[in-house]
Amino acid sequence: MRAARYGLIGILAALLGACRAAAPPLPPIPANSGGVMVRAGEAPPVRDGQAVIDRVVAVVNDEVIMMSELQEAVILYQREARGAPEGSDLERMVLNRLVDHRLQVQEARREKIEIGDDELRNVVDDFVRRNGNDRAKIETQLRAQGVTWEALRRELREQLLAQRVRSRKVVRRATVTENEVSAYLAENRERFESGLRYHARHIAITADPPSSPAAWDQAKRDADAIVAALAGGADFAELARARSKDPSAATGGDLGWLARGELDAAFEGPLLRLAPGQVTAPIRSSAGYHVFKLEEREEMTPERLAEARQQVRDLLLQKKAQERFDEWLEGLRRRALIAIRL
Repeated sequence: MRAARYGLIGILAALLGACRAAAPPLPPIPANSGGVMVRAGEAPPVRDGQAVIDRVVAVVNDEVIMMSELQEAVILYQREARGAPEGSDLERMVLNRLVDHRLQVQEARREKIEIGDDELRNVVDDFVRRNGNDRAKIETQLRAQGVTWEALRRELREQLLAQRVRSRKVVRRATVTENEVSAYLAENRERFESGLRYHARHIAITADPPSSPAAWDQAKRDADAIVAALAGGADFAELARARSKDPSAATGGDLGWLARGELDAAFEGPLLRLAPGQVTAPIRSSAGYHVFKLEEREEMTPERLAEARQQVRDLLLQKKAQERFDEWLEGLRRRALIAIRL
């Protein structure tokens, strides 16, 4: 089936290796069909005037998936999917999806879920709009690829059934608490504050010459003395003018308002962990030691915070829904009789 229609369905890691039980008998051959159906790998009992018209590629509980269905599904998948594998790999991937899809449709029918004609008509109309809005042309293209319009309608109806049962069994049962949202925001604070600016000051104490260990020791003592003086109430701007070797010394070490990423990460990380008014411990670089002060920072507005919480809520809900879906689908597979005959 087409990947675009299965937002929650991931590609399974491997095919089912073997049948877990004997396959149910094949459905009867339609009268006057002029042909016979055979299982994959079996020699058909073809008599004069007969021809093989189809074969079974999978059995899912009491239903079979025919090669013709698989071929139609591959064509529909290729219409909308880009970068799809080719040949047998594509067939196996699509067949796995068909099996998972058939299990969901069967579950929807057990749940007595139905799709009305009007709802199906809307989905078909949407498919036509997304593919050029020319139904006659789409029908001609599909027919040339061996797909009938009725097969398309059947595919879309079954997609709706699968979507409806997933909503009932998975999505509606996935919940996210406000405490979970708050915890995620706290753990990923920098990500959600990435667009907020901050105002900082800077004092640089260089090791001169940088090749001298004694110069480095002196620079560290000077930087520690500056931090101690600031802790005792000294004015950062005055110390920057008197002691800093950075070009910003003339303006009291003022770096102005900075966007995230403008400073080296070795400086910005410790700086942004401060509260306004606090200073960093001396930070070593290749040139010497640096002391920063956080003057101000832009905070999340109520509107932006509400938007961030909704994004987190959606993200966590999607993650939980995916986990529940994987568990639910695995349960359907464990209870099902599945035979792959590709």
